[in-house]
Amino acid sequence: MRDICPHCGSRIASWTEDFSETCGACCALCGLSQNLDRPEIDREAVLIWLPEFTQGAVNALVRRVHSSFARHGKAVSWPLDPLPANSPEDLLAASSAYAALVERSVIAKQRLGTSSPRDLAEALSFILPSSYARRHELLGGARLLSLGRFFVDGRDIYPRLLVKERLASILRS
Repeated sequence: MRDICPHCGSRIASWTEDFSETCGACCALCGLSQNLDRPEIDREAVLIWLPEFTQGAVNALVRRVHSSFARHGKAVSWPLDPLPANSPEDLLAASSAYAALVERSVIAKQRLGTSSPRDLAEALSFILPSSYARRHELLGGARLLSLGRFFVDGRDIYPRLLVKERLASILRS
């Protein structure tokens, strides 16, 4: 099905971007992880070290976190606004999960020397083809964590994508 991301299994609501050179039709989060050379990549994402999760699993989890914030009318981009202690449990859990994932950027910086996706993309462009072919071995548990932004023509459209996905979900119910 074209409306399901082949990498994380999330629904792609009205998503028209086609990352055909890298991953074909996929969701915005998986598109980010396949395109580290995006002009705003360092505002859209950060590298984390999380070998126990695949990139698709990270993206599916983060989408749920972002959707929880959007459902409660909260901003989804990191850093998050502080939540009152009497916030709904699912919102507190989403905030805690997101903070734990962002904290993994410290480990990425220790292991890789950076948590910047742009720095990684630049470094990969300079390595020998034989090393590039082994990048999965060399990078091990490096993952890309969306910071809740996705820029198209200089505008952050990610909040709109979340609203479209929410509306599509309601209409399917």
